[in-house]
Formats: sequence, structure tokens, C-alpha cells
Amino acid sequence: MIYTAFRTAYLQRRLPCVAGSGVLSAAKAAGTRFMTTETDVAPNFAFAFDIDGVLVRGAKPLAEGKKALKCLQEHKIPWVLLTNGGGKSEVARVTDLSEKLEIDISTRQFIQSHTPFRRLVDNYSKVLVVGGDADTCRYVAEEYGFKNCAMSLDIIAAQRSIWPFHRFSTEDLQQARALSEDAFDAILVFNDSRDWGCDTQVIVDLLTSEGGKLGTKNSNLEQALPIYFSNNDLLWANEYHLPRFGQGAFRTCVEKLFKDYTGRDLQSTIIGKPYLFTYEYAHGVLNDWRQEKFGYEGKLQRVYMIGDNPASDIVGGNGYGWYSILVRTGVFKDGDQLHAAAKPKVIVDNALEAVMHAIQNEIKLK
Repeated sequence: MIYTAFRTAYLQRRLPCVAGSGVLSAAKAAGTRFMTTETDVAPNFAFAFDIDGVLVRGAKPLAEGKKALKCLQEHKIPWVLLTNGGGKSEVARVTDLSEKLEIDISTRQFIQSHTPFRRLVDNYSKVLVVGGDADTCRYVAEEYGFKNCAMSLDIIAAQRSIWPFHRFSTEDLQQARALSEDAFDAILVFNDSRDWGCDTQVIVDLLTSEGGKLGTKNSNLEQALPIYFSNNDLLWANEYHLPRFGQGAFRTCVEKLFKDYTGRDLQSTIIGKPYLFTYEYAHGVLNDWRQEKFGYEGKLQRVYMIGDNPASDIVGGNGYGWYSILVRTGVFKDGDQLHAAAKPKVIVDNALEAVMHAIQNEIKLK
């Protein structure tokens, strides 16, 4: 059976997918697979990986992350990438990651923070799209199916005194689109703002407008529009040795300014990790992927969430009933205090050790 074969290979330190990794010694074991014949039992577990701080660090791929994915791919174990990153289309991100990680990744196994916004297409006509480089996120929104997408870029090009301190170049403003006279229906924060002052001003203007009409203000300063944030990460990891502020910090600023200006609490919807909506979506994607790619039937019993951020990856994984594994290659550092909801099942050095721990756990359960 598949687990017997894996147990033997593991105990003999002969898994080819981790040869030379420093986790297991290098020795060839030709033919060792999880799914080797039609009579083998399909694995009832799968993996979800965060990206930044787990598989890559900024633009640099992490060697153990590459080996972890190749190991799972070789043994036909389903996995998806679940990230609070975004700002580009799924196709663009998958193309880039496939090249960096040297493995074929399908858009069907890739979930970024704003991917679930697809479900909102039928709810809203005209939306303000916030974040990302230039107007890239506008094209992502249109790819999802949104028909009327405006950005702060368009608003500033039409009336520059709305925020005279904007950072748009002449070339940027030439890319702006004409604004329709239709009222806005919603605000969607797709990615980190590149100009917090400008985006915050435009957002608060629309939140306190008369029915979403730009340039108006309702007399009671009541919230006029729904606003959605695609993730709530206060911190994230890049090449710099200390964590950097993320979209969660931007949300905090918007909420504080709205409260100070109106005296009211901002009512917002936050998706992305650690929120239930995103984990439900990801679990469904994993089930679909394991059946579509491998033909696996039956219930998916365990998902191993491998992440570097206790506040998003681990809290979310724990909250949805996944098996959470925290790695030391990103936001988390030894000595950091973890509250109860953010405590993982185990802390390991990197993604490859996380996969090995999970496989050991599966062998024990068999």
C-alpha cells in the first residue's frame, strides 16, 4: 500500500524528492510513489501553502519551498497556494511563481487575497478599485467580470484638487479613463495602496457621499457604500530583515480617519486569511482540484496549512479546523509571543520540514 511504501522510504532516508536537502540524506529510491497503481488508496489529506515567507522571500525563492512542492507533486499529493498577496491577475502570478519555483502551477490551485471577489460581480455595477501598481488591479477586476471599474487615478485626472499631493506622474495620468456619471456601488480594496493619502481621501469622500455620487456629502455623515478589504495582514515579510506594514495597516488608517471624521465606526467586510470566507473557498478549491487533477474521490479529511504569519495563516487554519504548521522563514521569529488562537500544532524551520512532519503524522494515523 502507498503508506507502507512511504514509511519504508522515509525511515531509510531514501526519498528522492528531498535528496541533498539536509533534512533527509541523499539516496535514490526509484519507484517510491504515493499513488503507484490503480489499487492504491488515494490520500485523504492535502496541503495549503502561504507564499511570502514560506516559498519565497520577496523576489527570491526559498530552496526548501521548491523542494517541498516538488516532493508533493512527485507523490501526487494535492496542494494549493493560499496567499494574502495580490495585485496581479492569477495568470500573471502563477506564471511568475512557476518560473521562480521551477514547477508547473495551475491557476486552479492558486488563491490570492482578492480571488473570492469574483463572487461579488453580480452584486455591484460601478466599483472603486483600490491598490496595486498603476491600474493593474482594474484589469484584474474586469477579468473577474466587473463592468464599470474606476480608480483614484481616474478621479485625480478628472479633478486634481481632490488630492493635490498625489504621486501620479504625467504618464500615469495619461492612462486614466473618463469617469461615468453613475454613482459608485461599492469600494473594493484589491491590494496594498501605493498612495495612502490619495486613496484614503477618495475612499472617505465616497463613504460619506450622497448615495455614492462623487463630490457630494450626506448631511449625517452616514456610511453610504459598502467597503471590502481583501486581506487584513498588519505585517508581511520581504527581503528586509524586519516585517513590513501590509493592507491591514491601511485598513486601520481608513477606519481611524472615518471614525474621527464622522464619529461612527466603519462597517467593512474583510476577506483573506484568517477569515472563514476565504478558508471555505480554499477548501472547496482543494476538493475540486484533487478530483480534477488526480481523480481522487471521497472526503478530504485533513488539510495542512503551512504559513509564516501566526495572525493570519495559523489563526485562520486553526479556526477552520485545519492542521497548522508555522515556519521560521518569514514573519514569525523565535521568542514571539503567540496567543492561544495563533498557536500552531508545530513550529519547524521551513516548508520542507513542514511537509515531512505532515507525512510522519499521516503515517502514524494509518
